[in-house]
Amino acid sequence: MSLQFLPISRDEIERLGWRSVDAVLITGDAYVDHPSFGAAVIGRVLEAEGYRVAILSMPPWRTAEAVTVFGRPRLFFGVTSGNVDSMLARFTAFRKVRNDDPYAPGGAGGGKPERAVIVYANMIRAAYKDVPIVLGGIEASMRRFAHYDFWDDRVRRSILLDSRADILVHGMGEAQIVEIADRLNAGAALSDIPGTVEVRRDLPAGAHLLPPEAEALKDRDAYARFYREFYLNQHRLLAQESGKRYIVQHPSPRMESERLDAIYRLPFARLPHPSYGGEVPGFSVIRDSITSHRGCVSGCAFCSLGLHQGRRIVPRSAGSIMEETARISAANGFGGHITDIGGPSANMYGTDCAAGWKCARESCLHPDLCPNLRINTRSWLKLLRQALGVPGVKHVTVGSGIRYDLFMRDDPSLLDDLARNHVSGQLKIAPEHTSVGVLDVMRKKHLYGLEEFAEAFFAASRKAGKRQYLLPYLMSCHPGCRMADMKAMRERVLTTFGFMPEQVQAFIPLPLTLSSAIYHTGLDPLTGEKVFVARGEQERRGQHDVFHKKRNS
Repeated sequence: MSLQFLPISRDEIERLGWRSVDAVLITGDAYVDHPSFGAAVIGRVLEAEGYRVAILSMPPWRTAEAVTVFGRPRLFFGVTSGNVDSMLARFTAFRKVRNDDPYAPGGAGGGKPERAVIVYANMIRAAYKDVPIVLGGIEASMRRFAHYDFWDDRVRRSILLDSRADILVHGMGEAQIVEIADRLNAGAALSDIPGTVEVRRDLPAGAHLLPPEAEALKDRDAYARFYREFYLNQHRLLAQESGKRYIVQHPSPRMESERLDAIYRLPFARLPHPSYGGEVPGFSVIRDSITSHRGCVSGCAFCSLGLHQGRRIVPRSAGSIMEETARISAANGFGGHITDIGGPSANMYGTDCAAGWKCARESCLHPDLCPNLRINTRSWLKLLRQALGVPGVKHVTVGSGIRYDLFMRDDPSLLDDLARNHVSGQLKIAPEHTSVGVLDVMRKKHLYGLEEFAEAFFAASRKAGKRQYLLPYLMSCHPGCRMADMKAMRERVLTTFGFMPEQVQAFIPLPLTLSSAIYHTGLDPLTGEKVFVARGEQERRGQHDVFHKKRNS
């Protein structure tokens, strides 16, 4: 029988009558039993396979005893920093300490350490010398090889080495964690598992050899060469020499829609654990939202989504999404509003590839729209309309926003339906910038004019008898961006939207993204071209203040 929540304390273990647990999952976030929280998903997947799982949420990190709450797990410890990289959670784009954390009870900051994955893993090693440690989540995934670290301002080696863990799961890890648990249960070795990274003494047959880690750590040109090989060969078995060993990445397993449906069918409580005294702000945002698919075709240089989830769009079935809609509408306190059916890659539901996602291009959208890409906006809007037919549902809107240029390149006539039925006053879009040169470095060429879309959206809103607004997300300080580009963007945005948006993010070089490699090296590793980089604090702050002269960051 499934538990309403997975146990998070020794008392809960004892009330269940368990003498021990098979796996302990450590997370730097509050335990929210919802499919948007990775630790909850992995815990429920293992539970469905018959394993006993406990969650150790936000453990005190100054003593190794904190990881002994449940005793020695029979199989392994799983470690994640949570939904975001712990350095991003702790520091702003200008390296100031954050006072808040949306994934902590009450939103209070300071609940997780810097480099949480390394800290938690080393706590485990101090308490239990030989229990297997499995790393997962975005922090581990995007630090799996040598990577530029903005906060240290240097290239760091693989997090697998610094954590002294046994194996690292990259990407979305449901299939990998079951394989790991099954092998440990059978006493088998943790080697050659798809979607994992391991350290081994031998070079696997057929591996594509990356430039050595030692070179990438010391020399910027060498890092650019390494990054190019890494970025363009995710479909292959990769290996990087590190001392007398090799860091080996096995390509991700293929996720199918049926498996995705099964994951979202698991018995999530869809609530934070009741032991927390305060609301978890990050949960409040997605409480009544639904993730419709995985993957992202955009390939934006600054984003980790494509390298983490993959380019291929894996949709859930309409039936699965309607089942989740019905569960939400039946929950106590539901107000009748489904706040999103989409996800991080917005309106890409239903997008397919005529070549079966077997392609040598670096991006489906850059430098132009791939002729094999099949956008299917109509299938996504059909989902929104279906959800409106579920008893108890009064409104279905698009909280995550849309990639407006894909929307308009597919079928502009659908904008009337979107504006009339699925916008709650504001529609988020993310042009990121208006300079063609900056957008080219970002790998985010606009496929439809920003001003033309704004005019069409406002017209569709008027036609629907509604006064609605566009909420543009923009970025300062990205490689390729100069002060003149920021000033030009300011004027263009003010002219287009009639106000100065607050949603301007100072660029942060996230580990292992293409933009971070450009920022570190001053080169585009895929083209070899030199790129201007605003690197100094004063120069970065100056760009950001074009939009935010009176705000603190």
